[in-house]
Amino acid sequence: MVNTIKLTEIGKYTTGVFDRGAAEISAYDPASKRLFVVNAQAATIDILDLSDPTSPVQISQIAVSSFGAVANSVAVKNGTIAVAVEAVDKTNPGKVVFYDANGTYLKDVQVGALPDMLTFSPDGSKVLVANEGESATVDPEGSVSIIDLSGGVSNLTQANVTTAGFTSFNGSEAQLRTEGVRIFSGKTAAQDFEPEYIAVSADGQTAYVTLQENNSVAVIDIPTATVTELQPLGLKDHSLAGNGLDASDRDNNAININTWPVSGMYMPDA
Repeated sequence: MVNTIKLTEIGKYTTGVFDRGAAEISAYDPASKRLFVVNAQAATIDILDLSDPTSPVQISQIAVSSFGAVANSVAVKNGTIAVAVEAVDKTNPGKVVFYDANGTYLKDVQVGALPDMLTFSPDGSKVLVANEGESATVDPEGSVSIIDLSGGVSNLTQANVTTAGFTSFNGSEAQLRTEGVRIFSGKTAAQDFEPEYIAVSADGQTAYVTLQENNSVAVIDIPTATVTELQPLGLKDHSLAGNGLDASDRDNNAININTWPVSGMYMPDA
């Protein structure tokens, strides 16, 4: 028996902007009944009132341009809003900026290059940040920043930020490739690994980080801020039943899903 989920639309908010990242990431605060939405097009966090979910209304915006270029991610825990902001030059260190549910600035700290996603630990004592370190004219190292909030946001300083990096894998690129980790030639592992998304275990001790371009998942011990393991995801055999795909864009847009004698990488995004 297959369990199904039926979703019924009860309300909608429209930015009026198409294909510009104007409403890509959102986070809900149940206490204030507000939704915080990343608007990359305007370099803001849009605050929506959802007290009447049938009629969402934008009530305010948080401008992030004084901290960098644009916001990439937002997360909420216990009325505290955390926003990941990339630097104007995305290869430079970015920032995480904290606000209350009214959009009032609280604190900010520096993290790694191109903070692309962040999340709170289940108990709210930490924020983990995936610093993608995407290449441009230079290729910064990817990393995960761990921000300790156990002393309260009001007491937060740069000393509360630790970094889990990948330099311990430098020099092992050839071996990692044989194990199934995708690493481009001419780069160190630390440069090539680009953390994309983070999931935290229920006990708050372990983080699982997708490395999309590397077809792998990194495992991080949160208390020590150490990458303890890389888990390559292997290949998907598209010749097997159930693994078919539409392999051509030259058949007049026809949908033609079939098995083929090829293999593909999973490339985990989240």
